[in-house]
This record gives sequence, structure tokens and C-alpha cells, in this order.
Amino acid sequence: MMRPDGPDPAAPSERRQYRRYPVMFSVTVESEGALQHLAGELLDVSDGGLLLALPESLAVGTRVEVQLETPVMAFALPGRIVWTATLRGPSRPHGVAFDLEQGPPFAQRLYEIARQSW
Repeated sequence: MMRPDGPDPAAPSERRQYRRYPVMFSVTVESEGALQHLAGELLDVSDGGLLLALPESLAVGTRVEVQLETPVMAFALPGRIVWTATLRGPSRPHGVAFDLEQGPPFAQRLYEIARQSW
């Protein structure tokens, strides 16, 4: 079970080790072997990864680079798809794990930038 401020410590099935922050940014995703980039939405961020909504499914294990531009900085975040789900509608949720942990200030800073633009 998720709470707005992070995982429920009483939930034994919760595997997340990082606090997640809700954000909303447009991103471009470049995947290995792809001829074109995918435009998508960044839905939440942690110091270990991202939740993306993409128009098509990428296979688990696919290496990606998520390109993100905010009003104050730009990022190119390498990682890999660790899960995906098929839902009805125009977008597919994807979990991305960063190749390198971004460090505690990263997710919180991105959240603060997103809040200022809401």
C-alpha cells in the first residue's frame, strides 16, 4: 500500500527502497536499437528510478536514455526498463531503474521544480 509520502512500512510486499515524488514532465526516451525516440510523460521520480507513461511498450531489460528538460536544467538519465504494464488507453506505464543512483537531493529537487511549475 502506498501513502502520499512514501511506502507504508507495515506493508511487507512493498519493495521500494527510495521515496517517490509525484511530478509531471514531458520526456523523450531513446531505447537501444530503436530508429526513433518516444515522447512520453514522467509521472514520478525517486533517487533510484522513474515512472514513465509511453505510447508503446518497451520490453523489460531494454536499455534507455530518458531526456528531460525542466525550466532550470536538463537531464539525460540512462537506465533500463524493469517493469511495464498494459492498460487500456493511449499510454503504457513503465518502471525505469537508473544505471547509477542519483543521490537523495535529485528526486526531491525535481519534485520542487515540478511544484513551482504547477
